[in-house]
Amino acid sequence: MGWLGLLDVWGWLLWVVPLIVTVALYGLALRRTAGVAAAGVLVVLALTAGTAGVLGESPRSVTGVTLLVAGLAAVTWALGRARRRGRAARRAVAVFRAAAPDVPGVAAEAERHRLAAELHDTAAHRLTGIVVGAASALRLADPALVAEAARYAAETGRLATRELERLTTSGAGAGSADLADVDALVATWPEPRLTYLRTAGSAPPEIAAVACRVVREALTNALRYAPGGDVRVGVDREPGRLVVTIVDDPGEPAVDNADVARGLGGGYGLAGLRTAVAACGGFLSAGPEGRGWAVRADLPLALDDCPASTSYEWRGRQASDAALAILAVALSIGTSLLTTDTPESLPGEAALLVPLFFAHALPLGLRRRAPLFSLTAALSVYPVLLAAGLAGWTRQPAGDVFLWCLWVELALLYALGAYGPRERRRWGALATAAVGAVGGLALACGPGIVGNRAAAWAVLALGVAVPSAAAWALGLTMRSRRARRRAAVARERDLLGRETATVVLAERNRLAAGLRRTALRHAGAIVVAADAGRLDTVLAEARAGLAALRESLGELRSRSGDDPPPTIAGIALLAVRHQGTVRYAGARREASPSVEVAAFRVAESMLRGCIRDEREITVTCRADGVAVSGPSAATGGDRRVRALADAAGGSVSGAGDGMVRVWLPEVLP
Repeated sequence: MGWLGLLDVWGWLLWVVPLIVTVALYGLALRRTAGVAAAGVLVVLALTAGTAGVLGESPRSVTGVTLLVAGLAAVTWALGRARRRGRAARRAVAVFRAAAPDVPGVAAEAERHRLAAELHDTAAHRLTGIVVGAASALRLADPALVAEAARYAAETGRLATRELERLTTSGAGAGSADLADVDALVATWPEPRLTYLRTAGSAPPEIAAVACRVVREALTNALRYAPGGDVRVGVDREPGRLVVTIVDDPGEPAVDNADVARGLGGGYGLAGLRTAVAACGGFLSAGPEGRGWAVRADLPLALDDCPASTSYEWRGRQASDAALAILAVALSIGTSLLTTDTPESLPGEAALLVPLFFAHALPLGLRRRAPLFSLTAALSVYPVLLAAGLAGWTRQPAGDVFLWCLWVELALLYALGAYGPRERRRWGALATAAVGAVGGLALACGPGIVGNRAAAWAVLALGVAVPSAAAWALGLTMRSRRARRRAAVARERDLLGRETATVVLAERNRLAAGLRRTALRHAGAIVVAADAGRLDTVLAEARAGLAALRESLGELRSRSGDDPPPTIAGIALLAVRHQGTVRYAGARREASPSVEVAAFRVAESMLRGCIRDEREITVTCRADGVAVSGPSAATGGDRRVRALADAAGGSVSGAGDGMVRVWLPEVLP
């Protein structure tokens, strides 16, 4: 092969090799995580610099080529990442919509679980106290104790009737609560050997309700399994939290109620408590202490609403903007280094131009968050460049720089239309005119312009304004498209919410009808028998009422055939299915479908990949995204979690003690 053939092959390689490398980098960014793709970019840069050096290029040329490749590689990386996030978002929307038909059924299941928890904490608690008190009095055959047990049964039966009526008429929750409810609960307790101390003055209603629930469940268990023993109840305020402690000492009961207590519990009390305590951001511990049993709940006094994050998300859209800034710097400086047909530079000219090139390019990194400021900063470079040319500090024509870098202004104008404040839309027309005026001036002052420069300025300004207006209009169009898509999702959610509310109400009415036929009827019979002094009838009706409640609770805790919806709210039911708990921090709010689905999938991987005792996760809702913290799963589960977070533009970090934290940022509007 002759020299001409070698030159042809060399020229062919100069085109094909960069194309192959570009396609490979794009595919790497599309199919692998951000870190792997970034490592591929670094390898390409190292090979580029090394190859240029081996071929004998000057340091100036090596630097210029490496800069150009860095800019192109950064944009390729960003494009691949954008496509990866876009595909994940589209799949998430598809999954979100496909799961919509299952949402009403799953919501009905969640309502059954809620009603089961209320029945367990109210009516079942009341009836258990009646059974134990009546059985003890009948065994001792003491008339005074029988009369006291009947009085307690009548009073407690009326409370149970009111609670059941409330549940069967409205299905509403417990309503507002305060720590006085704990006082009232302890005051009506049938066992005399109880010590109660409350040092906490107040608590938020949500926290007070959970505290009352903890005390009620622990006292009921003490009544079942340690009757006649000493019980200590404490409700104390510590810095930032409310601490509820219940400790029982079985002692020597006057009457053996082991056979009475047998079968009264449903086995769901502590599990339900853990879920309730975790849901408000607290921690529950329960276990033996001495000869008895201790239950302790640490509850936050402030329901945390986490502030917005200011961290830099290098895997998301911020990194895409940074890639554009790198490209702008690389094109301006790299091209200047490689250009050989310009006059020799003036002394110190590089020290002037390089900072100006950086000042012109870096605003691209802020184009989504502050587009108007970014455009102003970029345009301010041209007056400085013109002044430097008039002063003789540079031979670089401002018009040439403007033509070479006009795409930066166009990108910023697009961002102004797509992401700028709606109430300042009129600034877009002014910004378009400003780009035309500054660009026209830079071009009119060039060495190739002869004649009337003012007229040339006007003509050139108009010519620059045309693509500028087109870029701004394109941004407005894309903004409108995104707004329509968001509105469509909002309408779908609204319709789904109405359908779900209808199904939940129908399910609530069906369950209420069953309770009225069984448990409510037995509660009324208890009151009638207790008022008449027929304690044996009271005991029989209370046992029958508990049996009916157990049957109802079994139905209420049954699972529907549908999977939990892939949403933040669906994580709670997912945890129930996996016998785990979920703790929500911050105000629970709807997020974009991509974030909701990703958070659900991450939680699912965490719950499936750990042992049963560690199935506890925390979901932190913030204005700018969602964080999911939980146990580190097996190797395969960890890879899946990292892939899910990466596709959503998020990150995974260690939280200590074998825990990981997954951050899923909300996409900017």
